[in-house]
This record gives sequence, C-alpha cells and structure tokens, in this order.
Amino acid sequence: MLAAFIVVTGLIAGCSTVPKHCNMTGAWNYKFEETGRSGVQNGSMTLAQDSYKLQGKCIDAFGEFALTGTNTENSPKFIIDGKRTDDKRNFHLNGTLTSDNEFEATYTTDQNTSGTMKGSRITAE
Repeated sequence: MLAAFIVVTGLIAGCSTVPKHCNMTGAWNYKFEETGRSGVQNGSMTLAQDSYKLQGKCIDAFGEFALTGTNTENSPKFIIDGKRTDDKRNFHLNGTLTSDNEFEATYTTDQNTSGTMKGSRITAE
C-alpha cells in the first residue's frame, strides 16, 4: 500500500502534462559567454510551449534565430536548436531549468564554437 501511495504521489508531482515548473512559455533574457572569447553577450527570446515541444525566436549580437526544441519528460532538462534567419549560423543548446524562471545551459554552434548561457524569465504567458 505504501509503495502504491509513493508511485501515485510521484506521478502527481511529476511533469505529466506540462505543469508550471516545466513550461517555458514566455519572454526570457539571457547572457552567454563563448569559450575562448572575452566578454558577456546579452540576448532575448520568446518561447511558446505545446505539450513538450518548444518554438520561438531569439535575438542577440549574432542575429535573429528561429527556435525549435523540446522539454524532457519528467525532468527540468530541455534542448533548443536555433537557426539564424539568413542560414549563416546555427546553434544547439542543452539546458536545465533551475527554477520556474531561470535556466543554465551549454551550447555549441555549427562554427565550432561553444559556451555557457544563463537566462531568466521576464514574463510568463
């Protein structure tokens, strides 16, 4: 009986249908540092989440990007792929929501660069 209670409690508390702590819909600001390059860059993005799928756009010093990605079921992890609107730069982001309104991530680009990123939600929708 105790085991059944623990399983049911875990299912209710988990990310079953995109609960609030897993939903990334909204506007975000982020800062990123490219490995081997000095300075911190800033950017902003908007995301819309449908089930575990993410779509949106971001703008930073490297251009404007269309975003697609997914949240990982039952965890705060997510991935986002960005494709610059002129097709001259793409990136892949592996991140973790550290709270409802913050994330930390690492990224790689198709130009053999990589770095770290931290973001915070401006508004939720």
